[in-house]
Amino acid sequence: MDYIITTDLPNAEEFVKLRVDAGLSFRSIEVSRQALLKSVYFVGLRSKEDDTLIGMGRLVGDGIMFIVSDIAVLPEFQGKGYGKLIMTHIKNYIDSNLDKTACVTLLADVPADRLYKQFGFRESAPASIGMIYQMKTA
Repeated sequence: MDYIITTDLPNAEEFVKLRVDAGLSFRSIEVSRQALLKSVYFVGLRSKEDDTLIGMGRLVGDGIMFIVSDIAVLPEFQGKGYGKLIMTHIKNYIDSNLDKTACVTLLADVPADRLYKQFGFRESAPASIGMIYQMKTA
């Protein structure tokens, strides 16, 4: 498939659609609209044929702490190196733009953790452990 790489933010609707279609959890359109504006860096893959967003990833942060987030590729394009391509762009941005004392984290679903390990990410235990708090939905 022919694709273009973009750093332009998608609209919230296509962001949410790709998340869901790729198997990530649903986020509301309005919350996603606000969250996208807080992206430090975004990389997307779009089909040259019809401009569909087929893959994406982003980096969010405040200058000290950063999170790699929303790595998603449509199922029909998974296993073809697109996730690795997205992570290559994010890692290049991290290495070229962030202060060397910045802390970059991510939450990895298994087996996606294998992808992130290729880019130098490692499990933080036993020195620290990742924790998550999720509000319950009604």
